[in-house]
Amino acid sequence: MRLQACHALENLSNLLLESIDYPQILLKSHILNRRLLIYLLLTLSLCVALPHLAIGQVFDERYDDWPVRLKIDGRLVITLDPQELQLLDELLASPLASESCLLLEADTGSKKTLVGYQQHFKSVDPRPIDELLELEPDSLPQFIAWHIAARKPGSNTDRSATESSADFDRVGAWLAEQLAAGKTIILTGVGAAVAGKFFYEASPSSTSESGLDLLPDCILQLDFSSSQIKQLTRRISSAQRCVGIGLEPQTLLLLDGRKLRTAGAGRAWLVLPRNRESPSRVETLAPRRGARPSTTEWLADLTEWRRDAIDRTLEPFPPRTPQPPRVESGTLVIVGGGGMPRGMMQRFVELAGGTESAKLVYIPCEEREQVPAQSSMMDAWKEFGVQHTALVHTKDRQQANSDEAFLAPLVDATGIWFGGGRQWNLADSYYGTQAHRLMKQVLSRGGVIGGSSAGASIQARYLARATPIENIRIMAPGYERGGLGFLSGVAIDQHFSQRGRQADMTTLVNRYPQLLGIGIDEATALVVQGSQAQVVGQGSVYFYDRRQAVAPDGTDYLKLAAGEAYDLVERSTIHPNRQ
Repeated sequence: MRLQACHALENLSNLLLESIDYPQILLKSHILNRRLLIYLLLTLSLCVALPHLAIGQVFDERYDDWPVRLKIDGRLVITLDPQELQLLDELLASPLASESCLLLEADTGSKKTLVGYQQHFKSVDPRPIDELLELEPDSLPQFIAWHIAARKPGSNTDRSATESSADFDRVGAWLAEQLAAGKTIILTGVGAAVAGKFFYEASPSSTSESGLDLLPDCILQLDFSSSQIKQLTRRISSAQRCVGIGLEPQTLLLLDGRKLRTAGAGRAWLVLPRNRESPSRVETLAPRRGARPSTTEWLADLTEWRRDAIDRTLEPFPPRTPQPPRVESGTLVIVGGGGMPRGMMQRFVELAGGTESAKLVYIPCEEREQVPAQSSMMDAWKEFGVQHTALVHTKDRQQANSDEAFLAPLVDATGIWFGGGRQWNLADSYYGTQAHRLMKQVLSRGGVIGGSSAGASIQARYLARATPIENIRIMAPGYERGGLGFLSGVAIDQHFSQRGRQADMTTLVNRYPQLLGIGIDEATALVVQGSQAQVVGQGSVYFYDRRQAVAPDGTDYLKLAAGEAYDLVERSTIHPNRQ
C-alpha cells in the first residue's frame, strides 16, 4: 500500500509539473528552483491524498489471526474409561464391531485384543511397535486405539506410563499420520488425557506439558465437574489461544473433522477465559436425545471456538471508531440473495471492463474440499460474451497464501464474484492470505467485486451471521472479525425481509452502535461507489443508524427502494438534486 501511495504521489507531481507555467519572476530571481518546487508539490499532493489513503483498501488483516489447520482429516474418539467404548455405536455411522481395530498399549508396545472388549476389537497378530511405525496407512485397519493405564493411583495423566518419552513422542507422531490419512483414532486412559496441545498432571498445582495436539489447540481435563471450571479457566488463561474442554465421567467425546459430539451419561464443557472486552464463555455439549433437540445443544464447531480463543488475544473488534464506509476506487455489487436484479449481471460485466476486456473470477462459498471446475455463473458470463473467466476455490489456507498457480487468476482480475452459501467458509479460506490481498487490489485497480447472499455479507469488514452451527445468531463469536473488508464500518445481512431478520439487526447495532447496519432483501442489490450506495431491484434495503433516534412507533431503520440512494459516510438519503 505504501509503495502504491508513493507511485500515485509521484505521478500526481509529474502531472502538476507538466501543467504549470512557472512564473517568470520566480525563475529569473532564482527564488525557487525546479527541485524545491517538486518537493513543495509532493508535500501538497501528500496533504491532499492522505485522507483518502487512510480509508482506502488497506490490507491489515493478518494471516496468523486465523487457524491454518481448520480440521482434522479423520475422526478422534476420547474417553478415560475403555468401557465407555460401547457408546461408539451412538456416534459412528458404522458400528465398530464390524471393523477391525488395532490396539496399542504403551507398556508393551504390542498390538493385541483388549481383554473383555472383543466385541469392539478383533484379534490380530502381535507385532513390535517399530514394525508398526513402518507400515503404510493403507495397510492398517480403519480404527486404531491407544490405551495407557496409569501407574499412580488416582492419576489420569501419568506420562511415565510409557516406556520412555521417546516412545510417547514417536507413537504420537505416528497417530497423527494415521489421523491425516483419514483413520479413526481412539484414545483411552492416559492416552486420552494427552490428546490436546497441553496437558496437566493430576495435581491442581502442576505445570503444563506438551501434548499430542491431536485435539488441536485444546487443553483437555478428564473426570471433570462444574466445580473445576475455575481451575480449567486458569489453565487456558496461561496457555493463550487454547480452548478448555472438560469431560465428565462416563462420557465419550468425538471430533469428526471439526465437529464435536458426545455420548454417554455426562457432558463436555467448553470454556474460554474472559478478556477486557468479552466475558468468559462456558457452554455444555450433551448427547443428542429426543426427536428434535436444538443442534447447538449436541453439536459444536471446534474451529469456531479456536477462532474465538485467538480473537480474545487481539485488539478489540470492531474498533470503537471504524474506518468510514467508502470505496475509494472500483465498485461493490452487494446482492441480498434469492435471485439477481434484472440487468445486474450485465452491469457487473461492464464495470469489470466489458466482454472483451473483463477478466472475471468466480469464488464459490463451499465447505467441500473439491468443487467442479465449471459453474453456472461462469456459463452465464460466457453467454454474455466474456472471454476470460476462472474459478478459484480452496479449503487450504496455505495454498491461498503462497501457491502462485492458485493465485494467478487474481493477479490481473478486473472482477470477482462471491457465491452464496455459508460465509464462514470464505473467512476460513481467505482471511489474511495473499489471495485476500489480491482481492482488495482488484478494487484498487478500479475493478468490481460482487456477491450474493453469503457473498454479500463477506464484503463487509464485520462479518454478520457466520456461525458454523446453524445460522440463527447474527453475531458469531470468533467470526465477527472474519469479513474480507472491502467496505469498512458496516454489517451486512441478506434475505432480510423474507426471513424476518429485522430484530437481529437491531440487536447487532445496539451491541455495536459504531457500525451501520445494512439489511438487503432478496432479488435486490446495493451498488456502492465512493460513499454512495444505490438500491437496485425488486425489494428494499434497510439502514440501521444508532446516531438517529428511534421513531415513536419503534421503527429504528431507514427503508429505501429501487432508484433511491444513500450516503454511507454521512448516513443520509441522497436526493436527486444532490447527486
